[in-house]
Order: sequence, then structure tokens, then C-alpha cells
Amino acid sequence: MRFVVAACLLAVVPSATRAADARVLAAVVDRHLAARWAAEKVRPAAPADDAAFTRRVYLDLIGRVPTAAEVRAVLDDPAADKRDGLVARLLAAPGYARHRATIWRREWVPQADQPGSTLGEEAETWLVARLRDNAPYDRVVRDLLTAPRARTSPAQPPATFLTANEFKPENLAAATTRAFLGINLDCAQCHDHPFARWTRDQFWQTAAFFARPENGRLELSVPNTPRAVGPVLLAGAAPAWPAAVTPDTGRGLLAGWVTAPDNPYFARNAVNRVWAQLFGTGLVEPLDDLSGEDPPSHPELLDELAKAFTESDFDLNHLTAALVLSRGYQLSSVVPAGGSAEPRLFARAAVRGLSGGQLYDSLRTAAGLPPERTDLDPLNARRDRTAFAARFRVERAADARRSILQSLALMNGPATAALTDPATAPTLRAVAGAPFLDTAGKLEALFLAALGRQPTADELARLGAYVDRGGADGDAAKALADVFWALLNGSEFGTNH
Repeated sequence: MRFVVAACLLAVVPSATRAADARVLAAVVDRHLAARWAAEKVRPAAPADDAAFTRRVYLDLIGRVPTAAEVRAVLDDPAADKRDGLVARLLAAPGYARHRATIWRREWVPQADQPGSTLGEEAETWLVARLRDNAPYDRVVRDLLTAPRARTSPAQPPATFLTANEFKPENLAAATTRAFLGINLDCAQCHDHPFARWTRDQFWQTAAFFARPENGRLELSVPNTPRAVGPVLLAGAAPAWPAAVTPDTGRGLLAGWVTAPDNPYFARNAVNRVWAQLFGTGLVEPLDDLSGEDPPSHPELLDELAKAFTESDFDLNHLTAALVLSRGYQLSSVVPAGGSAEPRLFARAAVRGLSGGQLYDSLRTAAGLPPERTDLDPLNARRDRTAFAARFRVERAADARRSILQSLALMNGPATAALTDPATAPTLRAVAGAPFLDTAGKLEALFLAALGRQPTADELARLGAYVDRGGADGDAAKALADVFWALLNGSEFGTNH
């Protein structure tokens, strides 16, 4: 019977000055997007309504859907600038640092997502603390690259990035340039490609920064050749070496160049990745190719955002606030007449699938469990979340499709069963037992909890009739549980829409 119901449904607070600055940068974004729409004669989508925007920004900034109360608070707020206030609150919420730490760790240390790996835990714990303090992005990256091999205090950055790449110079060269510069050197490791910008010598010259010094020199042999190369920056310059060379000297010099304000790739790479995280598609695709072979969709916009990010002292919160306050981010996902679904025009919001972590935390939130995981609820253990997230992993959020096995696991798995059981799910228990709510009120509460919106008139009519007759068993409480189960298994719940 639940499948029948499913079928029916599926026919750190910035100051006022900083908020103003974010609005100024948001206007820059919108000016460039509007110019492209005009040039392409494309009509942009209408603005997303408050409910859709609230759900989207909660998912993007703190990694879960809003509670029914949080949605109502936004819908009932008469302030003209209520979205600014909402963004400011979310950027200061504890969930922001936790969620964004997971996103950056996945960008930098994807190896930690392998089954059974514990590489990511220490890195994410450290990253949460850094993001909570709004540490400058360049400092965070520099700390990761120069982390001590033996950590002696929690304040020190963990050597996760180094460990995940097995301390091998060639692995670290490829990972560093890809993650922090948006440059893919992998193909140059073995040969010079006739159409590629980067050479084999440049690959090994970059790797040499991670070599262990011998006789006061850093040098690596180029495999299968009689040659050896020393460290040379991709910019073509040899670094200024100190008098004494230690095992960490090369990493420190490379990190200094990678994160320098005048590095032509560092800020552009960060901006491109944050854009892709929030819009689903980067200004440059693929993300690890800023070499110029794949030009940006909006080159002047990328330049201006990179400049603003550098001038803000690499303030991730400022950049994030500007992007989510832009008109482009706040568009509806519905393509209008004369519009376009072409991803790189950004003329409508991309429908993005939830990550495994977002899905797990959103299920908990919808069911009425506290955002903070404890040992006192049906879904309590860290390993449960880790296993669930791994099962529902998505490579890119822009791919909103869920596999058949994933769908079956969600429909029939123990997590969904526990969260749609009135005996264990606080939301269902409260709604089903509320004497002051009629059937329409109960359905509205379930829709707000699951989808962050109110049901349509048609949904109210069809599902209200189903609940009033008690579903298949003549039991109104079970019928409400069926509706909630269908909502949680629908495509609308599994995407940011």
C-alpha cells in the first residue's frame, strides 16, 4: 500500500557591513549571469519561493533539510531581508562547519571514502575547528601541506593529506596540484602529451618538493631515464632556498607558492569549487583543469570572484554568502518558456542529488530526531551514519539519479522503517496524536517536515481521503505513516529541488 501512496505523490554571524559586502559581490555575480542570458537570448527561471530557497540553503550550508518549525519561521517572517538573516544564521550554526568540513575533506582526501578507511575522521575534526573560526582558506591549505608527520597536539593539522598519498612524492605532486590549483598533472607523470601544457619534467620537478633531502639537496630521478631533476615551481621559477634544508623545507616552499595571493590558480580553483558545490556545475569543467584548455563559461566572472576572494583574505564565509545571496543561486529549478536547462548558463537552479551524509541527516531531521547525534535514539552510532553515507555516495551532486539498489535499500532498510514508525519517530508520534490538528493540518505538518513546503490542494484531497479512510487497515495513524514513508522515498526528498 505504501507503493500506492508513493505513486500518488510522484504523478559566525556576519556584521551588517560584511553582509552588505556580500550583497555587493552577489550583484557582480548577477550582472555577469544576466549579460550572458541576454547574449544567448535566454529567459531565466523565476525566483524560487521562500520554501524552496530555505530547503536549498539549509542543505547546502548545514547539510540537512530544515525542520518544520524552521521553515515556518522563514515563511512567517515579514522582513524584506529575511534571506540575508537566514544565511547569516546558517553560516554561524555548528552544522555549517561540520558539513563544509566533510565537503572539503572529500575534495582533498577522497581516499578516505574507501570502505573501512578511518583517514577522514581526524582531518574532519581538525577542519571543523578551523572552519568554525572562519580560518582563512590559504592558511588551512598551507597547514595541510606542511603538517608534521608526527602530530603532538590537537591544534596541529593532521598529516592526513600526506598519509592518504602514502608520502610518495609523485602521489603528492598530483594530489596537490589537482586539489589546490585545479591542475591535472597526472598524464605528465609518464610522458609528454603533444597537446597538453604540462611536461613530464614539470611533473617530477613538482614532485621533487616532497623528496627527502640528500646531501642538502632535493632531487628525484625521472623514471626510466638517466636524468634527475630538482624542485622547480610550475610558474617556471626556482624557489629561494634557505641555508639549511630540512625534510620539511620543500613542502614549506611549495605551500608558500601554492597559497600565494599572486598565484594564478589558487584563488580561481577555490572559487570554482565553491561555485560547483553550490550551483552543481563549475564555471570551469572539469574542476581539475584550469590550464586554459577548457575555458570558463563566464571568464570575467571567475576573474572578479577570484580577485574578491583574495582581497577578502581568502574568507570562505564571505564568498559563500555572496554566492547564495545572488539571484542566480535563488532561481527556481523550473525552466520557463524561452528558458534553458543548459547547466553552464545557470539560467535555472540545477536539481542536485543529496549526498549520503545529507540524506542520513535529513531523514533524522524529518523524523524529529535532534540534529546532534546521541546514543539515545534509533539511529545513533557514527558507524551507522558512515555506512549509510557510503551506500548512498554520489560522485557529483549534479547527478540526481539514485540507483535501483539504493532506492530499494532506502525503501526497505532499517533506517526508513525506524523513522516511519510512530513508536520510534517523534514527528509521526506528535502529528498522529495531535488532538488540535485535523487531517489537513496533519498532512501539512508532514509535508513541512519532509519536503519543507505545504501540500498542494490536489495532494491534500487525495492523501486526505486516504488517511480519513484509514488506508488499507482502517487505521489513520498507520495511514499517516504510509504517507510519511512515501514522502521520504520520493525523488523530491532525495534532491535539493
